[in-house]
Amino acid sequence: MSNLDLMKTRKAQPESEDNLDVLCQDCLEKTDFSNRSKRKFHHPHLKNLNRLEVHKSRTHQGLLTRIGLFCVELYSGWLRFYKKAHYKLFPRRNKIYGNPNPDHVVTGYLTFGSRMADADSPIFNMHLELWARTFWGGYRKLNQGTSDREGKFSLPYDLFYVHRFYIRKVWLAVYQTGYEHFSKNGQHAPEYTEFKRVRINKSDLVGINYSCRQVQLFYWEYRKDTPLPRVVIKDHDKDAPDKYSPGFNEAIEKTFVPIELIKLKHLEMIRLKQGLTYQQIVKDYPENLTVCMEKKQPGSTRGDDWFGQRMMNGMYACDFDRDPKNPDLYWVHHHWGSYEKTYHYYAMPDVDMWFELKEDGLPKPVKITLTGPLTAQEKDEKQKRTFTPADGEKWLAAKRVCRVSAGLNAELSHHFAGTHINSEQYAIACSRNLRLNPIAGLLKSFLRSVVLVNHTADRILVGNGYITSACALTPKGIDQVVYKTMGTLDWKGYRPMQPISEAHTYAKASNLFWDVVYEFVSNYIDDPDNKEQILAHWFEIYCFSEDLVKHSVPFFLCNYLQHALLDGKGNMKIDSDWYKQPHRMDLNDDRPEVDGIKKAVSRITDKSAGDKVSDEDLNHLKQACTYMIYQATFGHTWSNSKQYDDIGEVLYCSLGIRFGDGPDGVMGPESDYSIAPDLTRSTQMMWWSNMLSHTGYGYIIADEDEDVPPALRESLEKHRKAFVDLDLDINIIQSRTNI
Repeated sequence: MSNLDLMKTRKAQPESEDNLDVLCQDCLEKTDFSNRSKRKFHHPHLKNLNRLEVHKSRTHQGLLTRIGLFCVELYSGWLRFYKKAHYKLFPRRNKIYGNPNPDHVVTGYLTFGSRMADADSPIFNMHLELWARTFWGGYRKLNQGTSDREGKFSLPYDLFYVHRFYIRKVWLAVYQTGYEHFSKNGQHAPEYTEFKRVRINKSDLVGINYSCRQVQLFYWEYRKDTPLPRVVIKDHDKDAPDKYSPGFNEAIEKTFVPIELIKLKHLEMIRLKQGLTYQQIVKDYPENLTVCMEKKQPGSTRGDDWFGQRMMNGMYACDFDRDPKNPDLYWVHHHWGSYEKTYHYYAMPDVDMWFELKEDGLPKPVKITLTGPLTAQEKDEKQKRTFTPADGEKWLAAKRVCRVSAGLNAELSHHFAGTHINSEQYAIACSRNLRLNPIAGLLKSFLRSVVLVNHTADRILVGNGYITSACALTPKGIDQVVYKTMGTLDWKGYRPMQPISEAHTYAKASNLFWDVVYEFVSNYIDDPDNKEQILAHWFEIYCFSEDLVKHSVPFFLCNYLQHALLDGKGNMKIDSDWYKQPHRMDLNDDRPEVDGIKKAVSRITDKSAGDKVSDEDLNHLKQACTYMIYQATFGHTWSNSKQYDDIGEVLYCSLGIRFGDGPDGVMGPESDYSIAPDLTRSTQMMWWSNMLSHTGYGYIIADEDEDVPPALRESLEKHRKAFVDLDLDINIIQSRTNI
């Protein structure tokens, strides 16, 4: 039975205007991204994701440009054909030529970086090959090997073979190790890609030892200009340590170009003052969930029931804690007061929401408190205003402020920091240290591409990008949000948020996915062949763990929670059960320290040798690997793919809300357009939320690049109906953080 049939079977009941669940399912099917328009032949071309711009993306358009691009594509195609033909004519056979003599060796040592500060950082277990080429183009492999723990290598070769008259040149090749593809039986094998070539003059190979000396590799370097664990990318298209698959670039172009054309039309209408309206902006872009719902049942998305449902199971996926003062209520808090802001145009009050659970298990808002200026004339950042359903229009306005706050919190804390930057720190440490250990094969396919999309996000979304122009946060304020959020994230003891009711489908689905991944990871690590190699190359796990801890941000706990949760000794108070765990850091756990600073990320192991490894170390490894895969797949899917559902209608929710021109400021009605983002920011918001949510490529089940372990796909398929019962189609779960 198909996924759609399963959903229809479960929802087989008469449609009623009062049944939001039925209407929501109908609208989710109607607004599915597979129904979106695709790029047509006459549309502009987009080379890759990094060519996107908030204002005008760097597309190829115009007749002469298109003709030139066509010629370039022909040349690129010919070049690919030439390389394939060259490989066929001159294959690099896996055969050692000559008789390598231990008395004649090529030596050297590998280190990170190109600066003296990194000269003492060896690169171990890097694959190396010594090659020669003949005058007629044939390749001759002279030997191969790996660097040791100190980065040193020694490759014996046949001196007399090298000096044969037909050997034209000799070089040392350094390879990076990938595990991108799996065979049909689920086994993976290392794939070597040449990273650096060191030329060796044939005439210099005359003695016992030829030394390449120190070979410095600009290889997955940590940035020095930010306290966050980020990788150095000088030029996205030339020296990035990772690359998108060709299929991903094609998917970006096909699904995104039509959206880009809508944005460009709107920006031109704004420039020419042609009367663009908020209604036309929303109408021109593909229909989203809330627009569809309003057509079916006007006013439904502004009601209390819808508000509670989306806060629990929508993009926002809020943390529901028991109110410490009233355990019958659930409390959600968004704190913005500690971050640098500018109040010229945008309001950004702190938000407190209180909910009670209805009989159906969904939360219903009963009280909202906003702390901070609500009009441009106010200056008191500590002034509190409380609203309840009895306040009528003011209650509607307060819920709008909460939606905006929850949207920005989900975008910055859950999405960008919690999945993108969080996954990047694991991707860097993984690529720098894991090569021979089977854990490299387990993790690398899930951690691909994230450093590339983060590099683009630095320019178009955060920093001086869209979000800074669309809310009160300054670039420094955004950095503060991300930095402090990262200080609360750790793999140790983590498990997704626990359901607070049977209707908490987000929490139930996330826990089900976690269990599936944990079982898959455990089976992989416990496999006798894998386990033997994991222990044999445990030193890589140790270095991986040390890199994570060393470059992790400091542990962070806000002042309020320090006073509310911890006693005088820094331990959790006995009466702090209202603070929901374990999807948060265990405050009773000892944090690792580096230079006297407590770090957010825990050590996976403190043992460098496999014969010292305990069951606890292996359990830590299982937990950490599950956490990485979960955040890069399900965690990112939820906060990313549901954005257009909840931030796809300008007047319903945006990432920022203006003070407006009215006397009530942000508490004015939706009909006061001075409160909404301006027209430019509005079409840009619709543009990027479409782009992030609906670029259809890189899914676990589809496995377009054939790099997802078959065992994980099979396990998800076995649980397909269980996920459908939780309103989740497993086909949309992404295999990596690539958008």
